[in-house]
Amino acid sequence: MAQVIMEHQQLIPLLPRFNIKMGFGHKSVEQVCQQYGVNTCFFLEICNSYIYEDYTATKDLSLFSLETMVDYLKNTHHYYTAIAFPALEQNIAELISDSELSIEKKDLVFNFFNDYKRNFLEHIQKEEEIILPYILELEIQYRQEKADEYFIRKVKKYSINDFALEHDRLETSLTNLSKLIIQYLPPFENWVLCHRILMDLCRLVKDLTDHGNMEDKVLIPRVSELEHSLLQKNREA
Repeated sequence: MAQVIMEHQQLIPLLPRFNIKMGFGHKSVEQVCQQYGVNTCFFLEICNSYIYEDYTATKDLSLFSLETMVDYLKNTHHYYTAIAFPALEQNIAELISDSELSIEKKDLVFNFFNDYKRNFLEHIQKEEEIILPYILELEIQYRQEKADEYFIRKVKKYSINDFALEHDRLETSLTNLSKLIIQYLPPFENWVLCHRILMDLCRLVKDLTDHGNMEDKVLIPRVSELEHSLLQKNREA
């Protein structure tokens, strides 16, 4: 595990989302996953989707449960809303407040960030209130001998592939904030803080991109597979 993390340091932010703590010694990936009660197959799927842009999910997605995936997504949402964005917001507020920018330009930066934050929180809220409960209910219904008719109608009316078509990728808008600072605003006196913000933005955009790719490569195929199996099982019942 230590070798994997050293070679692919972009995986470091993933560890707390699995409640995995560093200090691995010579333990293998499987041993570390067992220590922290993490499904090894799912952990590797997530890591591979982050490392390799052209990665295709394993054909046997049934090796891990949807509940495992939902727990990971909730932890990821918590990282964004409770750690990444508050820290970024605080640094931006300090940089802009202490600058000699005009009121109009200060408002431009604050409004840009606040608009993005609002859209992002709405995105997270939709997943938390609609998509994730649906995914958990899908797995429960599949385990039953015969699924409830109301849920079968729900799957036929709105599937995970419909969600995928509506699924906004928000990392591009955040990149525009970096462009605003780099290209259109006058130089900041506190260049150390400015550079730190730009690096944090770069890392966050990369993380959001990888997270979106993971949902496209792992989450949606796994849920779609179970939806198909549920409908097939219902027809045969």
